[in-house]
Formats: sequence, structure tokens, C-alpha cells
Amino acid sequence: MPVNENDFLDFAKSLTNDSEINCRNIVSRSYYSAYHACLITYKPDFNEDGGVHKKLIDSLSVSPNSKDRAISYILKQLRSLRVISDYHLAVSVSSKDSDMAINQTETLHKKLFGS
Repeated sequence: MPVNENDFLDFAKSLTNDSEINCRNIVSRSYYSAYHACLITYKPDFNEDGGVHKKLIDSLSVSPNSKDRAISYILKQLRSLRVISDYHLAVSVSSKDSDMAINQTETLHKKLFGS
């Protein structure tokens, strides 16, 4: 059965934030929920060289549409936190970070889908 962007967020929300590994997973799954939600609306050119995540964020950040730029800001913030969560194990990730990731992802979903 295929998954969708909401499944990533639902999984993130199902985890307790009482351990750092859970907080890291909440952040990571929240980011991927936001990323996949953006892919439903936006169709970046993935044929050019460079990272697809950065290309999506960069394309939204220069959009004349203020909603696109707001979404870019949220996605960039979530991506930065996801990189810390996934790759920088010496840097602590807290429940505050995981709560922020879920809240920002929900905000992004509302901006994209209206509810």
C-alpha cells in the first residue's frame, strides 16, 4: 500500500518525544511530510545538477508569490533541522525541536491545502 505525505506526519505525531532518538525521528518524518506535500503542488526541474531538496526550496524562495516564499522559509527551516537530526549526532535534538517540526509541518500543510 503506498504512503502519502500525511502518513509521514501521522507517524511523527505517534512518537513520544521522551527520548532524543524519537525527537530525531519526529523531526525527520515531519520534514519528509512537508517535502512530499510540496511535491504535490510544485513541480521543480529535477533534471538540473544539484540536490532536489535544495532546488525545491530555492525555486520557492524566488517566487513572486508570497505564499510560496513563506513555504520556502518553513521548508528550509525544517530541512536544516532534519540535517542536524539525521547527520549531526553530537548536536542535541530536543522535544522543543520536535514540537516545532510538527507545528511547522502542520502550518505548511495548511498553507498548501487550506486545512
